[in-house]
Amino acid sequence: MSEQDKSGQARKGLIDSVKGKAKEVVGALTNNDSLTAEGQLEQTQAKERKEANSVEAVADAEAEQARAEVSEARAEGAQQRNAVSAKTRSAENTVHNDQAAQKRAAEHAAQSDAERAKTRAELDAQLEVQRAKDAERQEIDAATKEAVDAAAEHQSSVQAADSAKAEADRIRRQADIMTDQADLP
Repeated sequence: MSEQDKSGQARKGLIDSVKGKAKEVVGALTNNDSLTAEGQLEQTQAKERKEANSVEAVADAEAEQARAEVSEARAEGAQQRNAVSAKTRSAENTVHNDQAAQKRAAEHAAQSDAERAKTRAELDAQLEVQRAKDAERQEIDAATKEAVDAAAEHQSSVQAADSAKAEADRIRRQADIMTDQADLP
């Protein structure tokens, strides 16, 4: 519902409330029970319309908050993925630098020492790369889970907001029907 519709509903509710109070007072002063009852009915309808507007406003606010939370979770997930990628690149660079240094040292040492050092360096490098990849995978899995949880929470919030909005519409329709019925001859 737009802001203009909301303010129109608020004005209509206020007018109905004042009109209802006036009819109730005039009916009481003139001993016209029908006019008194009509005034009370209009006041009740105005109150229900006001409650429906309040419920809808809360639902709109909750939906907006849910959208903001999803955006924030997405941004946070992207930041975490970028951080994981940077850590992985740094680890790979470190591994590559270590391999080059070990290779140079092995070339200067005796042939058998060089072969053992090279083999050991390659195994260490593979293990370090595997660890870095495992750590990256775990962090990506955690970030993905957070994004999925945020999306599920958003969906739940949207459903709750839709339900509240539908209830507000139902109450408003009921108030309109009661108004229409009260206006019948």
